[in-house]
Amino acid sequence: MQILDCDVVVAGGGPAGTFAAVKAAEAGAHVILVDKAYVGKSGCGTFGAGSFKAYIKEEDSYDLWYGKAVEEGFFINDQDWLRQHFETIGDRVRDLERYGVVFEKNPDGTYNRIEGQGSSDVRPIKTLMFHGPQFMEVMRKACEKAGVKIVDRVMCVSLVHDKKNPKAIRGVLGFHGVSGEPYLFRAKAVVLTTGAQAYKSHYADLHMVTGDSHVMGLQAGAALCNYEFNCHQLTHAGFATHGMNISQGLGARFVNALGEDFTAKYDPEYASHGNLWRISASMAMEVHFGRGPLYFDYSSYTPKDWELFARTLPLMFRSYVQAGYVTEDGVCRKGKLEWVSALIGNVGFGGGLWIDLQGRTTLEGLYAAGDASYGPTSGVEGFCAYAMPAASTTGTVAGQSAAAYAASVGDVALDEQEINAAAWAMTEPLRHPAGCDPVHVVLAVQEALFPYDVYILRTEKKMQQALARIQEIKADDVPRLRAVDPHGLRFALEARNMVLCAEAMLTAALYRKESRGSHLRLDYPEIDNENWLKWIMIEKGADNGLVLSTRDIPIDRYPLRPTCRRELHASIAAARKLGENI
Repeated sequence: MQILDCDVVVAGGGPAGTFAAVKAAEAGAHVILVDKAYVGKSGCGTFGAGSFKAYIKEEDSYDLWYGKAVEEGFFINDQDWLRQHFETIGDRVRDLERYGVVFEKNPDGTYNRIEGQGSSDVRPIKTLMFHGPQFMEVMRKACEKAGVKIVDRVMCVSLVHDKKNPKAIRGVLGFHGVSGEPYLFRAKAVVLTTGAQAYKSHYADLHMVTGDSHVMGLQAGAALCNYEFNCHQLTHAGFATHGMNISQGLGARFVNALGEDFTAKYDPEYASHGNLWRISASMAMEVHFGRGPLYFDYSSYTPKDWELFARTLPLMFRSYVQAGYVTEDGVCRKGKLEWVSALIGNVGFGGGLWIDLQGRTTLEGLYAAGDASYGPTSGVEGFCAYAMPAASTTGTVAGQSAAAYAASVGDVALDEQEINAAAWAMTEPLRHPAGCDPVHVVLAVQEALFPYDVYILRTEKKMQQALARIQEIKADDVPRLRAVDPHGLRFALEARNMVLCAEAMLTAALYRKESRGSHLRLDYPEIDNENWLKWIMIEKGADNGLVLSTRDIPIDRYPLRPTCRRELHASIAAARKLGENI
């Protein structure tokens, strides 16, 4: 077993993890950054889609951005965190430029920004644009320059507690994905930043984003929050794509089988510029009412639009060229492409580990940031303060706080019995070479979660059926997961994590008996601000079960509060106004 000692270990090398590592190192901590792939080449950040939606105080209205974040967060945001995010996001943009990230700029040196998701002529929310995968390549170099020790291709699996204090975390255990060698990182503080649970979905090739931090934290005793809320991405029906912010910002629009831009019927202000859950819900409605299949129409793009598209979304542009949709010089050959909604769990916003304003979880010495956290800035889908920008601000806070805490901790003492038990459990699938194929589990989870009446237009009956199937998989298949080598072991543990996160998501969704943003229940169609301005907390219970509780949102001391005690969910209200029976 490789044993490495440090002040702060950061698990996960995406935007949040690299920011946490750099900021902890700048604060004087000895930092190790661990990633199960290769820092700079894996995870959501690599497919960051060229869009960085940051409030620029010299150009933007604070009240507009803050108000839109809370409006689309459906008052589930932590508004203290939101204020902190907007106060510091400009510093993070300057950090990125200092590290070497290139943003699109105008000839006069100002930022060239477009109106992407959730922007309208009345309320413009503009996004910065950068050049695709370059972002994470730069962040790796920033870590190296700061003196961070990077350990690639080690999957973190279990947290390790302080020998004398079972409520404190003092390390993390994992294994090398090629050699299989176990790794123990002894640390005074741990920052979890391995990202969200994407359920290996049909979007942006997020097949390694499997809720590793969520499961590690939950099993160690930390609390999850907001797990009922999910990101509904929008993607090509035939292959995984990304870059919706820029695609929408350049003028592509959604149409149904009749050729109608149906989004305007459900969301008149934003139409095809709407945010993800609104368009996803309207897509489900259109299919439900028999007006599918649905399309994303790029026909209005000019060669200049395609040039900007290619510069900011090089991977997606290459896919379109290879598919024959556009030529290398920007001549559109096929503009109308079949498009679908895709559940990608809590990527960008949605559930994760609860954190306070210092990035601390409910366990001492354990911090979280980015999609490993519960998205305190974004709430349900506060797209003004989410994804990579929020990863940069939460990562900075978690890294700085972890470094300060580590400086106050003495020698680290671990429990050898706990380490040995965790190492034995981690390698369990290697002892079942004839057991259950992880592919079977992955497909079974997707079959349970991906129907639109489970994750978009929800009902108690359908979610109960899905939960029963997930719990069956958990009981019958997870204990028998098989692996024959370290690569297979990673895949088996990712499949297990998908099951555990699916159970948490469905349990929380059944618990919240109202509709709110992406959580749209046909059996509870109203937003209920009287009874459900609450965060749902999930903790580990007896026999690996889940214990749910609620924490009141301190809405009375926040600057923005809902004006209605109850109101019909906007998507259902729009459908009924159109005469649809739903």
